Amino acid sequence: MLNNLEGIEFDEVADNNGTSYTVFRNSLQPHYRTVAYDILKGYFALFLITASVIILDYHFHSYWWIIIPVSSVLIGYIAAYLALFIHEAGHFNIHPDKKKNDKLAEFFLCLPFGLSLKAYRKIHWQHHLHLGTPQDAEVSYFHALTKLFFLETLTGIHLLRTMMRKEANDILTKDQKKQSRIMLLAGSLFHIAILATSFLTANWIFAIAWILGFGIFFPFFATIRQILEHRDELANHTTDFYKVQHGKVSRLFVHHILSSSFGSAGFTRHMIHHWDPQISYTRLKDIENFLSKSERTSQIIKDSKTTYITTLRKLLAAP
Repeated sequence: MLNNLEGIEFDEVADNNGTSYTVFRNSLQPHYRTVAYDILKGYFALFLITASVIILDYHFHSYWWIIIPVSSVLIGYIAAYLALFIHEAGHFNIHPDKKKNDKLAEFFLCLPFGLSLKAYRKIHWQHHLHLGTPQDAEVSYFHALTKLFFLETLTGIHLLRTMMRKEANDILTKDQKKQSRIMLLAGSLFHIAILATSFLTANWIFAIAWILGFGIFFPFFATIRQILEHRDELANHTTDFYKVQHGKVSRLFVHHILSSSFGSAGFTRHMIHHWDPQISYTRLKDIENFLSKSERTSQIIKDSKTTYITTLRKLLAAP
């Protein structure tokens, strides 16, 4: 199974008016206001969840055993939503000035996740260069959705294993490694400040929900999302893709309210992004419409359309 557009040259694709994609893509400038609005929606949702937990704690403290798990999942979900905009910044698409792009991203996006944007950009580009090979730097899709893997993801084992993966760290320069350490420290201080404030104001329910949200459910959602994007549904769970080629698979998901939050920043159209990585997610719908009108790509677009739930079911039933 090879669900992707890669290998198709831009000049090979033209719409039914004869306009080539090479010409068309020149008109695809990012909608920066849309990007800012989508990021603000994520922070507003996080604010609403925080306020709700504090209010519920005050009025229904004895129901902490319900408030904590529900709010933890929601915090983790919104964190995963926001984290995907780091990807957009990594492709220089949140501000027209590249320096401002990086400064804005490091403060508003990277800080809560303890990430260096420059280091992320270097690692992520290896993902584009080596998708489906053991040389890929983003490798959650190498793992089958087994009960053991779900357990490892929900207990932080997979996250720790990913962070300590030597191949990814070897890609970085000395300066990028230093920036990574600085941002990790800054991110840690950011969360310590939030937790200290929570405990000092006796909002321990929120503090626990915050820890579980960012520490457990955020990496869980991020990991599952990448697997749904790239894992071949026919891949055998016993195959070690750290040693064997997995092959290029990128999916195109139906875009609606729920899927667009799970796959925010254009990740629902991930197959198109891998074909032309430098285009802003705010223009991927335009590209999809263009490709749907091209004889060269229309059938690929049609056949590749799926949903997260459908893909999850197929991967759970994989050999």
